[in-house]
Amino acid sequence: MAETLLFPSLFASTREEQHLPCALNQAEHRGLDLGLSLGSIAYDPWIIKKKLTVSDLGELSRLLVPKSLTQKHVLRFMNKSLNERVHSSNGELVTVYDCDMKSKHELVFKYWPSSKSYVLQANWKKEFVNVRKLKEGDQIGLYWDARRSIFVFSLLKRAD
Repeated sequence: MAETLLFPSLFASTREEQHLPCALNQAEHRGLDLGLSLGSIAYDPWIIKKKLTVSDLGELSRLLVPKSLTQKHVLRFMNKSLNERVHSSNGELVTVYDCDMKSKHELVFKYWPSSKSYVLQANWKKEFVNVRKLKEGDQIGLYWDARRSIFVFSLLKRAD
Protein backbone atom coordinates (compact mmCIF):
# COMPACT_ATOMS: atom_id res chain seq x y z
CA MET A 1 0.00 0.00 0.00
CA ALA A 2 1.25 3.52 -0.81
CA GLU A 3 2.15 5.87 2.02
CA THR A 4 -0.25 8.70 2.84
CA LEU A 5 0.81 12.08 4.12
CA LEU A 6 -0.79 13.27 7.32
CA PHE A 7 -2.10 16.65 6.16
CA PRO A 8 -4.21 15.99 3.08
CA SER A 9 -5.26 19.59 2.45
CA LEU A 10 -1.68 20.90 2.41
CA PHE A 11 0.51 18.23 0.86
CA ALA A 12 0.34 15.88 -2.06
CA SER A 13 -0.78 12.35 -1.38
CA THR A 14 0.62 9.22 -2.96
CA ARG A 15 -2.66 7.37 -2.55
CA GLU A 16 -4.52 6.36 -5.62
CA GLU A 17 -6.08 9.44 -7.23
CA GLN A 18 -9.68 8.22 -7.00
CA HIS A 19 -9.60 7.79 -3.21
CA LEU A 20 -9.13 10.81 -0.98
CA PRO A 21 -8.81 10.68 2.82
CA CYS A 22 -12.22 10.39 4.43
CA ALA A 23 -12.44 8.53 7.70
CA LEU A 24 -10.25 9.55 10.59
CA ASN A 25 -7.82 7.35 12.50
CA GLN A 26 -7.70 4.60 9.93
CA ALA A 27 -4.47 2.67 9.59
CA GLU A 28 -4.09 3.80 5.99
CA HIS A 29 -4.01 7.43 7.18
CA ARG A 30 -1.17 6.86 9.59
CA GLY A 31 1.16 9.32 7.88
CA LEU A 32 4.65 8.81 6.51
CA ASP A 33 6.43 6.22 8.65
CA LEU A 34 9.95 7.39 9.46
CA GLY A 35 10.36 4.94 12.31
CA LEU A 36 10.03 7.73 14.88
CA SER A 37 7.53 7.71 17.69
CA LEU A 38 5.93 11.01 18.62
CA GLY A 39 3.03 9.51 20.48
CA SER A 40 -0.52 9.83 19.32
CA ILE A 41 -1.16 12.98 17.32
CA ALA A 42 -4.81 13.64 16.64
CA TYR A 43 -5.32 15.36 13.32
CA ASP A 44 -8.76 16.28 12.08
CA PRO A 45 -8.81 17.25 8.38
CA TRP A 46 -12.36 18.58 8.62
CA ILE A 47 -11.33 22.20 9.01
CA ILE A 48 -14.81 23.44 8.18
CA LYS A 49 -17.49 21.75 10.27
CA LYS A 50 -21.10 22.79 10.17
CA LYS A 51 -24.37 21.68 11.69
CA LEU A 52 -26.90 21.95 8.90
CA THR A 53 -29.73 24.44 9.30
CA VAL A 54 -33.14 24.65 7.65
CA SER A 55 -31.77 27.25 5.22
CA ASP A 56 -28.97 24.85 4.13
CA LEU A 57 -31.60 22.28 3.21
CA GLY A 58 -34.22 24.50 1.57
CA GLU A 59 -35.32 25.39 -1.93
CA LEU A 60 -32.46 27.86 -2.53
CA SER A 61 -30.20 24.82 -3.03
CA ARG A 62 -27.18 26.28 -1.31
CA LEU A 63 -24.89 25.53 1.59
CA LEU A 64 -23.67 28.55 3.54
CA VAL A 65 -19.98 28.12 4.33
CA PRO A 66 -18.62 30.18 7.25
CA LYS A 67 -16.77 33.25 5.96
CA SER A 68 -13.92 33.32 8.47
CA LEU A 69 -13.06 29.64 8.01
CA THR A 70 -13.31 29.96 4.23
CA GLN A 71 -10.95 32.92 4.20
CA LYS A 72 -8.46 31.24 6.51
CA HIS A 73 -8.49 27.66 5.20
CA VAL A 74 -9.72 27.79 1.60
CA LEU A 75 -9.11 31.10 -0.17
CA ARG A 76 -5.48 31.33 1.00
CA PHE A 77 -4.76 28.09 -0.84
CA MET A 78 -6.60 28.85 -4.09
CA ASN A 79 -4.75 30.22 -7.05
CA LYS A 80 -5.37 33.90 -7.74
CA SER A 81 -7.57 33.47 -10.84
CA LEU A 82 -9.83 30.91 -9.13
CA ASN A 83 -10.14 33.19 -6.10
CA GLU A 84 -11.13 36.10 -8.35
CA ARG A 85 -13.80 34.01 -10.09
CA VAL A 86 -15.24 32.92 -6.72
CA HIS A 87 -15.73 36.62 -5.98
CA SER A 88 -17.34 37.36 -9.35
CA SER A 89 -21.11 37.59 -9.72
CA ASN A 90 -21.27 34.11 -11.32
CA GLY A 91 -18.90 32.38 -8.91
CA GLU A 92 -16.82 29.43 -10.04
CA LEU A 93 -17.66 25.81 -10.81
CA VAL A 94 -15.73 23.57 -8.39
CA THR A 95 -15.61 19.85 -7.79
CA VAL A 96 -16.85 18.58 -4.44
CA TYR A 97 -15.74 15.03 -3.67
CA ASP A 98 -18.09 13.15 -1.34
CA CYS A 99 -15.60 10.80 0.25
CA ASP A 100 -18.30 8.74 1.98
CA MET A 101 -20.03 7.93 -1.31
CA LYS A 102 -16.82 8.13 -3.39
CA SER A 103 -18.52 10.45 -5.88
CA LYS A 104 -17.62 13.77 -7.50
CA HIS A 105 -20.08 16.63 -7.96
CA GLU A 106 -19.89 20.02 -9.67
CA LEU A 107 -21.18 22.94 -7.61
CA VAL A 108 -20.81 26.69 -7.90
CA PHE A 109 -18.69 28.29 -5.17
CA LYS A 110 -19.20 32.00 -4.72
CA TYR A 111 -19.23 34.91 -2.33
CA TRP A 112 -22.66 36.29 -1.43
CA PRO A 113 -22.27 39.97 -0.47
CA SER A 114 -25.85 40.16 0.85
CA SER A 115 -25.15 37.60 3.59
CA LYS A 116 -21.40 38.27 3.73
CA SER A 117 -20.77 34.55 3.38
CA TYR A 118 -19.62 31.95 0.89
CA VAL A 119 -21.96 29.40 -0.62
CA LEU A 120 -21.85 26.15 -2.51
CA GLN A 121 -24.87 26.09 -4.78
CA ALA A 122 -26.31 24.65 -7.98
CA ASN A 123 -26.91 20.94 -7.38
CA TRP A 124 -26.32 21.12 -3.60
CA LYS A 125 -29.88 20.05 -2.81
CA LYS A 126 -30.19 17.49 -5.61
CA GLU A 127 -26.79 15.83 -5.21
CA PHE A 128 -26.20 16.13 -1.47
CA VAL A 129 -29.38 16.95 0.50
CA ASN A 130 -31.63 14.56 -1.41
CA VAL A 131 -29.16 11.76 -2.16
CA ARG A 132 -27.62 11.73 1.34
CA LYS A 133 -30.99 12.46 3.01
CA LEU A 134 -29.41 15.29 4.98
CA LYS A 135 -31.46 16.70 7.84
CA GLU A 136 -31.34 19.72 10.13
CA GLY A 137 -28.69 19.17 12.79
CA ASP A 138 -26.54 16.77 10.75
CA GLN A 139 -22.89 17.72 11.03
CA ILE A 140 -20.85 17.89 7.84
CA GLY A 141 -17.17 18.47 7.27
CA LEU A 142 -15.34 20.13 4.39
CA TYR A 143 -11.76 20.87 3.51
CA TRP A 144 -10.06 22.32 0.47
CA ASP A 145 -7.58 19.99 -1.21
CA ALA A 146 -5.15 22.53 -2.67
CA ARG A 147 -3.27 19.98 -4.78
CA ARG A 148 -6.40 18.95 -6.68
CA SER A 149 -8.28 22.25 -6.29
CA ILE A 150 -11.38 20.49 -4.98
CA PHE A 151 -13.48 20.45 -1.85
CA VAL A 152 -13.71 17.19 0.08
CA PHE A 153 -17.02 16.56 1.87
CA SER A 154 -18.11 14.11 4.55
CA LEU A 155 -21.20 13.56 6.68
CA LEU A 156 -19.55 13.48 10.10
CA LYS A 157 -22.54 12.91 12.37
CA ARG A 158 -26.26 12.41 11.99
CA ALA A 159 -28.59 14.58 14.06
CA ASP A 160 -29.94 12.87 17.18
